[in-house]
Amino acid sequence: MTQSQPVETPRLALVPLPPPLVAALVAADLARAQELAPFPLDAQTFMGDEHVLAMRHAQLTADPSEEPWLFRAAVHRETGVVVGKVGFHARPDADGVVEIGYRVDPSYRRQGFAREMAVALMWWAASQGATSCIASVRPDNAASMAIISRLGFARTGEQLDEIDGLEWIFTLPLDTLPSYDAPR
Repeated sequence: MTQSQPVETPRLALVPLPPPLVAALVAADLARAQELAPFPLDAQTFMGDEHVLAMRHAQLTADPSEEPWLFRAAVHRETGVVVGKVGFHARPDADGVVEIGYRVDPSYRRQGFAREMAVALMWWAASQGATSCIASVRPDNAASMAIISRLGFARTGEQLDEIDGLEWIFTLPLDTLPSYDAPR
């Protein structure tokens, strides 16, 4: 199986994490992860991502072909530094719906990276046949609320998440994506 290709934006490369790298990260084997990663990483790079990495590891173990849809490192193209993470919870469902998740590392926030990551990955998903995207956001997450509002997501429901508690669910048809130079 060949490794999935990064999605490139003006400033970032959204690099899929191959199953062996995810396995090394879940095992907290930093030396092995550093050997496998196509970008520099240290003990801080994926700190706080343990729960998501464990979920994605289980998915990749069951079906390695999900790799391009799951967890990606947002690598700054000029510096090589991982500034955030973005991905979908799974490949599109039977209706073509994907659910996006993203996080920008604190020292890189308020620079437009979250919007850049989300828009680029949604354009990529649309090019792969996805028809709409959902985002589940805690009502007190002002930063994510602002991003999804600017992107045109509409609130369509709510749910109780076992980790995050109350989340509002927002939906965006991918044929209404904001204008953007499609990622390469």
